[in-house]
Amino acid sequence: MKFLKKHHILGICATIFSVIIFIWFSNIIGMLGTFHWHILYHNIYRFLTALTITLPAVLILSLIFKKNFLTILLCFFSIFDIIVWAGFFIALQTLASKRVDNSEMNIISQTEEIPVSPNHSDDSILHLAFASDPHWGASTADAEARIDILKAINKADYDAVYLLGDIVDMGMIASQYKLAVEDLRTYAANTRLRLIPGNHDAILNGLPIFKATFMDKNDKYNFRMDKDNVHLLFINMLWDTAELDKKQTKWLIQQLEEIPQEDTVIVISHCYAVSSGYYDENAGKNWGDLPDVMAKLCPILEKYNVDLHMSGHDHFFEYLEKDGVNYLVLGAMGGKLDENFVYFSPYSKWLDNKTFGYVDMRFYQDHLDFDCISNQGNIIYSKTIKTK
Repeated sequence: MKFLKKHHILGICATIFSVIIFIWFSNIIGMLGTFHWHILYHNIYRFLTALTITLPAVLILSLIFKKNFLTILLCFFSIFDIIVWAGFFIALQTLASKRVDNSEMNIISQTEEIPVSPNHSDDSILHLAFASDPHWGASTADAEARIDILKAINKADYDAVYLLGDIVDMGMIASQYKLAVEDLRTYAANTRLRLIPGNHDAILNGLPIFKATFMDKNDKYNFRMDKDNVHLLFINMLWDTAELDKKQTKWLIQQLEEIPQEDTVIVISHCYAVSSGYYDENAGKNWGDLPDVMAKLCPILEKYNVDLHMSGHDHFFEYLEKDGVNYLVLGAMGGKLDENFVYFSPYSKWLDNKTFGYVDMRFYQDHLDFDCISNQGNIIYSKTIKTK
């Protein structure tokens, strides 16, 4: 160790610090998806990766070649890396520490069975509602449509209501969660809710705020809720398969193995598998059928005869059928509706990108009925799915 100089020790300490924070930063849920779907964030990530790699490279060169300019470079990159990564860590942790008062919200526990309303009077097993992508805080969102949907849901007295992500527009901004909570308290006071996060909720370490606002301390991002022969399986898929790791895939397969084939099974995530869509210049991709999701998730859904996969992410309604599995995209709760489509999925059976709304769904012993209902209260599409 005698050959190590002070600048070498600084470089070693800075390298260890940078690598640890880089690994932590890269493994924040939703971060990798953000990086490869948006050019700006992708370039930021490339810069941070290059910065983290450059420091140990300069350190090694300075150990081999005793040159003054390498000593200067090592000191510069060591101090610069420490400042950058310390700044990122402090900023993200500070944002994530924000809390929103969620008292008086009627959040359903994910550890209990799906509740049935005291006023449930028909012969269905369950009467549920689903909506996605309200995007509180977005200047482009339609707040009036969002409130109309909440009022309609609250009035209908569903057994339970599920919001499938992108609750807010920028997940690290606590004030946007406050807006969401205020509206949910005001316009859905009697509604039993369960919310799952979307990619916008997770942006820049936003999930700690989401969890503190809408989840219990021990809640998981993938979970299962049941009622009689109806099973809802929620998986944490925000952008694509970036979050669908081996552990979560194993969990999903284990749940499906346990459920009798004749029961009704719906798999739910924020991100879709198959869909039509527009061209996203920021990503350089089409918001349509996602090859990686189709390769990783769809074979599981098909093997276990899943009745329906529901998602948001895309901002419109679309019903699709692929290899025996039904798919429903319902990201129309208020976020700016997608337009200028350049891709139409070959699996699509119906599409509406002009109307805000939500999904009303009734479950029976051998089938389910769903209606896509506009924010004006009109049924714009209906479908009966025979369950297996």
